[in-house]
Amino acid sequence: MKPASRLDHRTGLTLAELMIALVIGSLVLVITAQASGNIRRWTTRLAQAEEENTKAADLYQFMETMLSDVLLLRQRVNGNEITLFEGSENALRFMRAEPGYPARAGIYQYSFFSESIEDEQWAFVMLRELQTDPVQFKDFQNPARLVLYTGSQPPEFAYNGKTGWQKEWLEKPAPPRLVQFSIAGWPALSITLPSPVSGINAKKESDDTAKKKDDDKKANSTSDGEASP
Repeated sequence: MKPASRLDHRTGLTLAELMIALVIGSLVLVITAQASGNIRRWTTRLAQAEEENTKAADLYQFMETMLSDVLLLRQRVNGNEITLFEGSENALRFMRAEPGYPARAGIYQYSFFSESIEDEQWAFVMLRELQTDPVQFKDFQNPARLVLYTGSQPPEFAYNGKTGWQKEWLEKPAPPRLVQFSIAGWPALSITLPSPVSGINAKKESDDTAKKKDDDKKANSTSDGEASP
């Protein structure tokens, strides 16, 4: 009979090899966990960036729509003719005519401004109120309030007039030609304002005068026709 073969210990792992394998396995697990954490963080950051980009793009589009339809009323206040438009670096106020749907038709006063909120964040706010007698700016009584945007930096305005670009609109008798709107980290958007119009009262008087002239002309024509043989 052949003697029983002895166990060959060389077919297994030595203690040193086992320790090395455990260390390598631990490193792989750590690297995998870190990579997984980085992927989750990057995914979260990308989602946040996409959300911020969407909010910023929507706000740009909204401000372009609002400012391109501004009603720049010329009014005489305290003997001086001014345009109802006020602007600073972080605030803006103007009038706008609304056609009726979904809100009540009429001329509304709008105010846009930035205010500081918690955690070093800024809120960009809109106030809106119907004006029954829009001959000049009045204090808001019961405006609709809407937060349009929040971020770490407030949106900014700039105005272009005879003296070039300025952070605050000081050429009060006339409105600016362009209004620039920007959010930190985004390019600025320049919006052309419509031409100023006469105030509501002045426009009504002009329409009444034109109507009276038409009536007088028709009356004269009728009178001339009756007088002819």
